[in-house]
Formats: sequence, C-alpha cells, structure tokens
Amino acid sequence: MARQGQTESTDEYRVRTYERGDRDGVLSLLETEWGYRPGTDWFEWKYVDDPYLSHVPITLAERDGEIVAVQGYVPCRVRRGERIVLACKPVDAVVHPDHRRNGLYSRITERGISRYRRRESALFFNFPNGASLGAQEQLGWSEVTVVPMYYRVQRPGELLPDETVPGPIGRAADAVTRTGLGLFDRFSPADGTYDVERYASPPADLLESIYESQVPRAFHAYREAQYYEWQFDAPTFDHTAYVATRDDRPVAALVTRSGGEDGVIVFDSLPLASHHDAFADLLAAVVADNADADVLSVTDGTLSPSLLARFGFVSYELPLVSRFCHPTYMAVRPLPNEGSDGQFSRRALADPENWCLSFLEVKD
Repeated sequence: MARQGQTESTDEYRVRTYERGDRDGVLSLLETEWGYRPGTDWFEWKYVDDPYLSHVPITLAERDGEIVAVQGYVPCRVRRGERIVLACKPVDAVVHPDHRRNGLYSRITERGISRYRRRESALFFNFPNGASLGAQEQLGWSEVTVVPMYYRVQRPGELLPDETVPGPIGRAADAVTRTGLGLFDRFSPADGTYDVERYASPPADLLESIYESQVPRAFHAYREAQYYEWQFDAPTFDHTAYVATRDDRPVAALVTRSGGEDGVIVFDSLPLASHHDAFADLLAAVVADNADADVLSVTDGTLSPSLLARFGFVSYELPLVSRFCHPTYMAVRPLPNEGSDGQFSRRALADPENWCLSFLEVKD
C-alpha cells in the first residue's frame, strides 16, 4: 500500500484521496448512480463546510482520468459520559456500473481506513444496507443492531404503487387511516401541561443547553451548537424545532426534518434517552403541524415505543409496513489499535445497549 498522501496504482486504477478539481467528477459519478446531479451547494455543505475537518473527506478511484468510484465520510464527535472522540460515518459509496467486480469498493475503503487510523478519527460508524454490511464486515466492521423504526402512516394511498393498487382503493385507504388516526389524536396523552414554542430556524445554543441538562451514558453524537448549526444548514432540508417550556424555562425539545424522500422525520429529541413528560405535548404539536405528510418517521431511541403507539405510530416489523421499508443496520469499526489509551473498545462499541440513536445519528 502506498504511504499516506501518495497514490496507489494497480490494474490501471489510481486509488487516492480527494484533490482540488475533483468535485465535478464526483458529482458526475453520483449522477450516474442516483439519476440526478447533486448541487454544488450540497457538496460544499456536506464535504467542505463541516466544523471538524480541514480537508475534503473523500477517497476515490480513477481510470484514464475519470473518477469511477467514491467513498465519502461525514465527521461527527461521539460522546459517552465525559469521553468525546471524533468519528467518521462512511456515506455516498458509489462504484460506476462499468467498473464493478474489480474490488474498487474495498480498495477505496481501505484507503479511508489507512488515512483515518493515522489521523483525526477514532472510529467509523454507519448505517449500511444489507449488501454493503457484508462487504464492510470483511473489512473489519462489526454489526451492532437493526435500528428500530416507527412510522405514522397518514396517507397509505400515496405510498402504494398505482400498478398494484388502483387509485380508488388508495383513496379509500387514506380515508380509513384518517379516521383511525383521528381517534388516536382525540385521545392522545397530550394535555397542554407545557407551552410549546416553534422555531423555523432551530436555536442551536438553546438545544445544546437542553441536551447538557441530562447527558446519557450511552454512545451518541455530541450535541454541541456547532454540530447542530452545520446540520441545520443542509441545503436540501428544512428543520423545525419544538421547545417545551414551563414557567418560561425550556425543558425539552423535538426537532423535525423535511424535504427528503423520507417525508417528515422526528430528527432529534432532547433530553436524550429520556421519557420526559413534555414529549407528549411536543409530539402532539409535531403531529398537528404535519397532518398533510404521507408518513412521519422516528426511531425508538428518540421517543419511547409506548408514547409512539399512543399517537398511532407502528413498528417497522409490522408485516404490512415491512413490505415497504428495509431494515436499517448499524455497524462500527474502531480505527486505532484496540486497547489504545483513550479509545473505546470494539466490544463496547458493538453492544447495541450502549447506543442512543436518533435520526441525527442515522441520517447523513
């Protein structure tokens, strides 16, 4: 393997880190895979403007001057108790269809492992699909869990393909669902005990202060203001913060994200790993504001399954729901030599009981 900062060249492929001038080639490859070309504002936000790295965190392979494989990394500070380390989430892995079965995914990932084990990051964690998970396990990842998801399906007719379900049946399903969810909302546990303030531009400093009021012992993304600010600057999403107050004191919050293919998601909850009784009033506000959304999504690390059930959310494991969603796997890979001072062990990282996961961790 070439030394860090050099290029590896075998079989006419050059495997290397991102260099100035690669952006258009990366975006073109993503367009080939995704069917649309991401904007330069998205690229700059995701790979240039993050608050933690001074370089563009991408490894890639090229052939004859064309970028044919890429692997991006999103930095995130992970906290457990008082210990905080920098982690990277591998994302946006793409190999051009004409260059698959040449080991390029493994090679660009190995370059990332080599780069970050000697530099800033203490671990990788990410959320691959089933096919990618197998490849990552061969490269040293450990599966942690399948992240439990819950969905409030409000317009099932919009989620079912027209070729399998005629329009009238879909509209009838929507009507039945509205009636059923209306009963949930009528008898929901929200009682207006807390005042709920809405922020179209989420206040990062305020959210950090609520987070710091009750920090869990489990692994989680460190909710510092600069991380929130970066997340909320994402050009392709809108975020709304719902803050519960009592006697003019903020005590809990939910943050929603919209604008992506997932509909509306409950992106984060504060305090973490808490069953704060303000969450009922907060969730009632989220549901009321998003009555026109096809589906609302949340993880069980964000809000308790019992509270979600009382608002009409159902588990991804429900047979009807599982037909239209795929399991979300979580995997981890420590980067330094195990046992290094100040680092988390593989055993601790691979234990699902040691993690508190919301969409803030899951989404990139």
